[in-house]
Amino acid sequence: MERIETTGRRVAPVHRRPRLTPVSVCQAIHDAPYRLARLVRRGVHAVGYWVAWTWDAVVTDQKQMHHEFLRSRFVGRCRALCHAPVLVGFAAAMRDNWLVRLTAMTALTAAIFVGISLAPAAPTLDAICILVTGSGPQVVSQNTAELDRDYLSLRRSLGGSHTMQYILQPGRTVTVHHNDRTVTAVSQGERLPVFLDRCGIRLGSDEMVELDLTGDELSLRISSTLTYQHFVTVETDYAVERTPDPLMDKGTETVIRKGVSGHIVETYEDTVVRGEVVSTRYVGASHDTSHAELIRYGTRVYEVARDDTIDRVVPNADGEGGILYFKSGDTMTYSKVMACSSTAYYSGGDGGAAWTTAVGASVGIGTIAVDPTVIPYYTKMFIQTTNGSRVYGMGTALDCGGAIKGNIVDLWFPSYADCRGWGRRAVTVYILDKKAS
Repeated sequence: MERIETTGRRVAPVHRRPRLTPVSVCQAIHDAPYRLARLVRRGVHAVGYWVAWTWDAVVTDQKQMHHEFLRSRFVGRCRALCHAPVLVGFAAAMRDNWLVRLTAMTALTAAIFVGISLAPAAPTLDAICILVTGSGPQVVSQNTAELDRDYLSLRRSLGGSHTMQYILQPGRTVTVHHNDRTVTAVSQGERLPVFLDRCGIRLGSDEMVELDLTGDELSLRISSTLTYQHFVTVETDYAVERTPDPLMDKGTETVIRKGVSGHIVETYEDTVVRGEVVSTRYVGASHDTSHAELIRYGTRVYEVARDDTIDRVVPNADGEGGILYFKSGDTMTYSKVMACSSTAYYSGGDGGAAWTTAVGASVGIGTIAVDPTVIPYYTKMFIQTTNGSRVYGMGTALDCGGAIKGNIVDLWFPSYADCRGWGRRAVTVYILDKKAS
């Protein structure tokens, strides 16, 4: 029989998708922490291996560099110089002989002092400097305190001169006003004289330098005459304003508003030459902040002098009553005004009336006979002619008469001549208010 050889084919495995069953889900949940732990362990192992390899490489490189530096020509020459016979002999002499040590220390000290003395002195600013801060201008002197700002440092120099050094911080913008010229430059961490020299500014013999520290940037003003303003606060007392009130009784008053003390700020301008104030000029003052005290006082009376006359009459808005303003400044209120016809009478003598009135009072100036049905007894009145040319004045209704009917008033006078002088006149009668009891 013929034998036939065959070659087997490799068949790819068939991956079947696992079935999702409750058992497989529980198994996956159970295996999850173990799988996560294996991943973390592998990550830590990889990181640790990388760090260890890197550190070993760095240490190896440093050791190699160190060995190469020790084998370099520079180190070899330094070692040869240190082992030179001259240095070895000098070290032995320093160790064994005190005189050599003293000579060496003296020579080193002298060299240091010579170096310091030959070093160039720090440039100073010989001009008068004025610092302007929030508290005002101040001439820089030996008593001026040192300061540090973002753009300027003020330091007292070493040595016996105690001069002040103005050190500008680097990278700061500085504006310089010199006569009619304005220069703006950026400082380079230098002293002020060097900065001014770099800006091409030469100071005159009588010029002063003002350093304004009130802003965010340093501002310089250079001039032979500088002006400044200073302020003086003056305390002020309050004023008292009194206002008359015709409806308040005379002798009484009330405070409408309490007074408040205040102040004014006076402004002065100082002119400074060579650091001294040579003149001061008054500029002006601010508004007074005090508040006046307001007082209302009464002027109303219930009787005026015989010679007092009415200055003006102000009726009430409703037409009932009003206010009488007198020349003396007093006021009286009236409840009614009447137009009457007036006559005159006297007491004693031929045809004279009795000395006692109908109400039993004694007669006198101001006694008035009235019709009681029109003007009740004891009514206070002020009487003057209609045109105001003649004034009888104050009067009280205390008497009556047979011929006095209606709007007629009979005025008592001391004599028959006075009565003839008055005669019969048309008068205005103001019925006065009584004082409240």
